[in-house]
Amino acid sequence: MAELPPIDRQTTTPFLLRLFYRNGSFHRPDEFAPNSSLPQHVQIYTWPTCSLKELTQLLTTAIPSTLPSPSVGTRLCFRLMYPNTHSVGQGAGRYLIKEVGTVVIGSEDAQEDAPIAERLEGDPEKTLRDVRFVIGDYVSCAILPPLPNGDVAPIPARGPGPRPPPTVPRGENGFGGGYGGGGRRGSGRFDGGRVPQGEWRRGDVPPPSMGGYGDRGGGGRGRGRGRGW
Repeated sequence: MAELPPIDRQTTTPFLLRLFYRNGSFHRPDEFAPNSSLPQHVQIYTWPTCSLKELTQLLTTAIPSTLPSPSVGTRLCFRLMYPNTHSVGQGAGRYLIKEVGTVVIGSEDAQEDAPIAERLEGDPEKTLRDVRFVIGDYVSCAILPPLPNGDVAPIPARGPGPRPPPTVPRGENGFGGGYGGGGRRGSGRFDGGRVPQGEWRRGDVPPPSMGGYGDRGGGGRGRGRGRGW
């Protein structure tokens, strides 16, 4: 397989990614049915080279309450969710799932006060491009605390997962949220640059590069706590 060309985050326009999260299990595909409110999620402007390490850091920095305390031994599992565009009838429009990877925070030798991004095990370097992410796909994250005996929770079996408990009515979808609501939208700033407005359907190409996007340190992350990712 030919090596993919690098992506210059300074000159390449980022795209909008919705990262859904839940403690204890994945979201079910039927929770994304047409005309229903989207589950709680954060909105991120990023690139195909975004890694699971970056997604983990973005999520846990924006919403620290997603992790138990202490967080050592917590497993975060990631999936792609995308609409079935090849079926007709009752199968049309339903969401399909594709496993991405998993990371575990810390280890027996980890420093508890070290940054989370520096103590991840599993697949932290796997990127969206590695799993053939297409613009418009959703990413779902299941956050699994350690078991009562302290062991790391096993990777969930492939499948839609259990039905969620009833929640309060959701508010405006967007950035943050956490308690049954979509939350607020991030500012979308990258080093003071302006992020293009709007979102894209699956497979759409972002607007032409406008320059000035990306993290100058190469991490591809926005600024602030819970804003500007």
